Amino acid sequence: MNCHSQQQLEQLIEQRFATLSNRLQLIGRYLLDQPDQVAFGTTASIAQGAGVHASALVRFANAFGFSGFSQMQQLFQQRLVQSGVDYPSRIAAVREDHSVAPDAAGFSYLQQISQANQQAMQQLCAEMENVTLASATRLLQQARVIHIQGARRAFPVASYAGYLLGNSGRAVQVLDGVGYMQHSALNLMAADDVVLAISYAPYASETQAVLERARQCGAKIIAITDSRLSPLVAQANVALLVREAELHAFRSLNASMNLVQALVLALLHDEGQASEPAHADAACGSST
Repeated sequence: MNCHSQQQLEQLIEQRFATLSNRLQLIGRYLLDQPDQVAFGTTASIAQGAGVHASALVRFANAFGFSGFSQMQQLFQQRLVQSGVDYPSRIAAVREDHSVAPDAAGFSYLQQISQANQQAMQQLCAEMENVTLASATRLLQQARVIHIQGARRAFPVASYAGYLLGNSGRAVQVLDGVGYMQHSALNLMAADDVVLAISYAPYASETQAVLERARQCGAKIIAITDSRLSPLVAQANVALLVREAELHAFRSLNASMNLVQALVLALLHDEGQASEPAHADAACGSST
C-alpha cells in the first residue's frame, strides 16, 4: 500500500487523475467529492454513486497499491475516527514522526500544512454552490441580531466572524459563555434573528444546545460544519460544509476563516449595490 492516510491518497489521485481511464476517473472524482459517503457506504452504494460497476472499485484500489477496495476504504473511516483523537495521541504522533529532520521540522511542517490548506481551499471552492452562499448572505442581511456560536476549536472562527460583522455595522452577539452567562444571553434571541453556528466533529454540546434554543424561538440558522452527517445540518436553514486540512490530526481553520470572510464581503457588497442611487440622467429625466 502506497498511501497511509486519506490525505495522501487524495494527493495521489490528483497527481495521477489525467492518466486514469474514464471509468477510474469517475471513481476518483467521487472519492474526492464524497469522502463521508465512501467512509460509511457499502461497495454497492459507492459504485452506484460513482456510476460504475462494483468491480471497477477493486480495479481502482489495485491501481493505487491496495489489495482490495475495503483496505482503501479504511483510510476514509480512519479520518473520521481521528477527528476525535485526543491531544496526547496527536502529540505522540508528531514526536514519533521520523520522516522529518529535527533541525528542519518547522519548515517541513509549514510546507506540508500550506499544501494541505491549498487543497482544502480548492475543494471548498469546487464544492460550494453560489446559491448556498447567496442564501446565507440573505439571512444575514435580514437578521435583527446575529448570534454567533462556536466552542473550543471552532471558537476562533466564531470570534473572527463576530469581529468582522461587528465592524461592518451589524448587531452581533458572540455567545462565548464568559462568566457562565450563556443562558442569559440566549434569552435575547428572537424569531427575526439569525444564529451562525460553527462546529466540527465531535460537535460541541454547547453549540447543539444553542441550536435547540434557536429552533424553539424560530430564529434562522446558518451552520458551518464539516460533514453532511453533522447534527448541525439537520437543524440548519443553510449549511456550509468545510473540510479542513489536517496534519497528524491537528486540523487547520484556514478554509473556515476564508469562508467567513467571503460571507461578510458578500454581505457588504450586496448591501452597497442595493443602496446605490439611481443614475442622474434617470432621476432628472422629467425636468425641463
